[in-house]
Amino acid sequence: MRVYVSSDIEGVAGVVAGDQTTPSGGVEYARARRLMTAEVNAAVGAAFDAGASEVLVNDGHGPNTNLLIEEIDERVRLLMGKPKALNMVHGVDGGFDAALFLGYHARTGTAEAVLDHAYLGSVGFDMRLNGVSHGEFGLNAMLAGSFGVPVVMTSGDDKLVAEASALLPRIEAVAVKRAVSRTAADTLTPSAARAAIADAVGRALRGDVSVGLLRPPAPPYELEAVFLRSGMADVASIMPGTERVDGRTVRWRGDAYLQAFQACRALLLLGSTAA
Repeated sequence: MRVYVSSDIEGVAGVVAGDQTTPSGGVEYARARRLMTAEVNAAVGAAFDAGASEVLVNDGHGPNTNLLIEEIDERVRLLMGKPKALNMVHGVDGGFDAALFLGYHARTGTAEAVLDHAYLGSVGFDMRLNGVSHGEFGLNAMLAGSFGVPVVMTSGDDKLVAEASALLPRIEAVAVKRAVSRTAADTLTPSAARAAIADAVGRALRGDVSVGLLRPPAPPYELEAVFLRSGMADVASIMPGTERVDGRTVRWRGDAYLQAFQACRALLLLGSTAA
């Protein structure tokens, strides 16, 4: 069994504040990196115990250089750095049997969700596919599904668990913290979170992995990127094939989900130049 891991940081136990998620956060970021690495190791160890023959871990947060390579399980392949064409799920098209999404967070605008955002939190407010709002979990899981890879387990706060479970009712979803506000949570201790993650990974990989397959809706696709400010939409609407909908919204249409996913990424990156 070949297992793919997409790792983020906002959904890690003990992570509740912005300065824990960026290199400029100093000691708090250094601590969060260790916590993130340890949760990945817990999942990886459980995956190998469940029969995985290969595990690829993609460092998908921010600079994509968060995981401590000197502390990661030596059996994994580690994908780090940016840019990567498929961003948080780069490499998921490599013929994997199952995927794990670790340390994820809820989509922008979710009430009382810890550090909710969509890819570039200082740029994008909402991403709508065929009229339905999605966060990173949904968009990434559909891309994995388009390559036939089921997402069988995820971890984050209770709001992320609710979001993931609404899309995949039988997913193994671990709430390592209960959100109190955007920057506060009732969190498990690191050791308790790692144990819960390991248990969930074992159950997921020993069970019916097909329950995690989330395929995109049928084409055509209409992607709407809603920006925080109109100036960001000014720049993003320069992209060929787009249409300006209103002050903060840019629309793209196409017939392939992979292109819709890449359009989402491109629009946000363009918008960030006006941030």
